[in-house]
Amino acid sequence: MHNHSCSCGHDHHHEANHGERGTRFVFWLTVVTMAAEIFSGWAFGSMALLADGWHMASHAGAMAVAWFAYVWARKNADNPDLVFGAGKVNALAGFASAVGLILVALYMAGESFTRLLSPVPISFGPATLVAVLGLIINLVSAWWLRDEDHAHSHDHNLKAAYMHVLADALTSILAIFALLGGKYYGLNWLDPVMGIVGALVIGRWALGLLRETAWVLLDHRADKELHADILRRIEDGGEVRVRDLYVWNVGPRRLAAHVTVEDRTPRPPEYYKDLVAEITHLEHVTVEVHSCPCPAESADQECPGADHA
Repeated sequence: MHNHSCSCGHDHHHEANHGERGTRFVFWLTVVTMAAEIFSGWAFGSMALLADGWHMASHAGAMAVAWFAYVWARKNADNPDLVFGAGKVNALAGFASAVGLILVALYMAGESFTRLLSPVPISFGPATLVAVLGLIINLVSAWWLRDEDHAHSHDHNLKAAYMHVLADALTSILAIFALLGGKYYGLNWLDPVMGIVGALVIGRWALGLLRETAWVLLDHRADKELHADILRRIEDGGEVRVRDLYVWNVGPRRLAAHVTVEDRTPRPPEYYKDLVAEITHLEHVTVEVHSCPCPAESADQECPGADHA
């Protein structure tokens, strides 16, 4: 039996630098806006504006977590104690941010229900101006964290930061809508109702991110199409059979695979590794090679032929 592990290096620095720069800039921008919205929400009596401000507080915390994750991953990129590298810290940061989003959604819903049952006076004019300012800041932040070469599909840390910005933009829009409705049409109940609507939407986004990052942290198998592609590349011709195949994410745009093959005429592990070398983002490959039939099985077992499925 041959056992061979390989890590093929690719350049992830551009994507990581984009994420680190973006989260650092958005963090400081958010802290200033957060303070203004929370103070204004209490001062002007607007639940929608206050909810937006407290959500931006969680958003600032999420940006701090994301920023820390990028710095930590950069400093530990070559740490030999991390078997598959530091890439999973991005999923961990995304998971933590998703939990934070859920807590904020629960707070927004609870406080909005309280204000719906016990209304308070609202200073619509000043509150609306602050909400518009918050929306502008959120749009600037979203542009800064915009998807660069589909980075959000792989970097859960960046995706979490981007989702926080989108959630902020949504709560700002809802706050503006509620405040204008109250000012011009006397619909004061719109303010807490929009807080509830925002909480529901944010909660749904957060649950999706929570599920997505949890799969990465739990080493969930990669998609079926990728498995089928690897099987096709290795078993093409019918002389080789893949007995075990595991493919999982170990970081943004980084995959690891463990392959156990049976071959009538066993060849070096590099031969089988070369068969999958062109698969995008497959970096860590471990190959076990057994003769066929496997010595651990009955001697009369036949090797796979061309009809193997």
